Amino acid sequence: MSETFDEQDRWQRWAVASLAIIAVLCYANALANGYVQDDQGIIHDNPLVTTVSGLWRAFIHPYWPERNGAGQYRPLVIASFVFDRAVLHLGAWWFHLENVALHAFVCVLVYRLLSLTLSWRAAWLGGAWFALQPIHVEAVSNGVGRCELMASAFVLLAFFAHRERKRSAILWFALALASKESGIVFLGLAVLNDVLLGRASDAKDTSAQRVREMYLAYIGVATVYAGVLSLIFQDKIFVATAVTWDNATPVDRWLTMLRVVPEIARLLLAPVDLKVDYTPRTIDLVTTVTPAVVLGASLLVASLAAMVAGWRRAPAVAFGIAWFFIAFSPVSNVLFPSGVVLAERTLYLPSIGAAMVAGWVAERVLAVRPRAVAVFATALFVGFAVRAWTRTPFWHDKRNFLIQEVSEQPESFRAHYTVCVLLVLEGKFAVGAHECQTARRLLPQDVGPYDTGSDAALGLHDTATAGALLDSALHQRPNDYATLLDFARLRRAQGRYREAIALAFSAYESMPDSLSAIDELTGSAQRIQDFTDADAAFRRALADHPTITHLRESYAAMLADRGDTAASRRELAVARSGVITSLFNQ
Repeated sequence: MSETFDEQDRWQRWAVASLAIIAVLCYANALANGYVQDDQGIIHDNPLVTTVSGLWRAFIHPYWPERNGAGQYRPLVIASFVFDRAVLHLGAWWFHLENVALHAFVCVLVYRLLSLTLSWRAAWLGGAWFALQPIHVEAVSNGVGRCELMASAFVLLAFFAHRERKRSAILWFALALASKESGIVFLGLAVLNDVLLGRASDAKDTSAQRVREMYLAYIGVATVYAGVLSLIFQDKIFVATAVTWDNATPVDRWLTMLRVVPEIARLLLAPVDLKVDYTPRTIDLVTTVTPAVVLGASLLVASLAAMVAGWRRAPAVAFGIAWFFIAFSPVSNVLFPSGVVLAERTLYLPSIGAAMVAGWVAERVLAVRPRAVAVFATALFVGFAVRAWTRTPFWHDKRNFLIQEVSEQPESFRAHYTVCVLLVLEGKFAVGAHECQTARRLLPQDVGPYDTGSDAALGLHDTATAGALLDSALHQRPNDYATLLDFARLRRAQGRYREAIALAFSAYESMPDSLSAIDELTGSAQRIQDFTDADAAFRRALADHPTITHLRESYAAMLADRGDTAASRRELAVARSGVITSLFNQ
């Protein structure tokens, strides 16, 4: 017996409410998590997040603190962190509660999207698959996963507004870009909608002129976004590419990503074995055709064939596959190298397409074997929920995270390197040095384990080993800022001031935004009464950063030490007159 309109409406409301509840319950234990992994640098230790001025300063600074040099631009997410911490003064539990709520909201939007081509039952099953999918644990249970959640929510809102020909789509698109650079995929998804699905039936203005105006507005938003990026990152890198891509050719990248395709399929279909890092030794650079590459190419061709075949006969399948390809494109490493080879968090938005395909399969089987679908879906969703629930505490605290990461991925250089960093910070230099040695053995070309290994050696008062490790790091990357600065500090501590001056100057050349190199250079120069080099360094830095009060005060102190009291007073006067401006800029 067919359902009446009122019954369908009641079931629709039940579907929405139940999906939100399922999403919240599945991740309720995330509220016990702390600041782990990237949360430490981006939320807990980020000076931009601790003051209210970060609400607007976030829009003129990179996502990563500049001392990290990892770039990226996600000002809306940083502003949300500032609001939570500096305005509301709430702890880590609140950050995780917001993430869980955002995930529930996205699940509701996913249900609405799936309902465009599927019955409410099939859309609910696809939505539940998305809500409980364990590959989403990293995005939901880790604080900085908010980037994925916010960008996905705004992309979906922009998509619906575009279908309805509402100008609010322009705003949602801009907010998606401000949440994460992958928000740019909305342009492709909008085109996909217009080509395959068309406009919404209740769209008020259906004219071609309105569509053209909206696309021109989207292009305008993207152009402004690109202009902002060019201003903020004119002297900085926009993204630190994955170490796997160092010295890799485009063909190497393509072969490696074909090898990754079966891994993605496994994660979507059987997400039992989850990993924090898919870095070298977990996934190595592929430079030749291997069985995994052949399998990946076969799966890719089969997916494309299914998309083409379903374009007319099964629009949900074609739409879902195309959605996945478009949403995954920023991290596909096809046109350009990205910061990851594979990361589970980056599958959050693309997996919406997989949810649509899953819903379509469920709809077809429901028509002939509804009980089989009920039994299979129950078993699958219980398994998904258990895996997600047990995976979430992985991000409970830093020590637990690192111990489990090394235990689960002993082949990962990143895991051993991260443990080394923690041990050195705790003053456990001997075991820290051992972990760094393991990381260097697993991936000799990454400079991080050399730099941190030198810190461990210095903690053991072994300056010879520290110098040898830093020298090896510079051999790998001659212009690496952190290595140059650490080496300069070591040479200064050893009394080798001329070498310290040269290294500090090279560090400043590689990162002019950092004043630590200038402090090191001028300090070394003054120790050997080399006021000429010190004066030149100060003048260069003041030309680059004329409003930095600390810099002028240091220069004034040096002038006074040199006996030029008149010049010292002039610099102090300029410094004091610029205090208000400096405070405003900060």
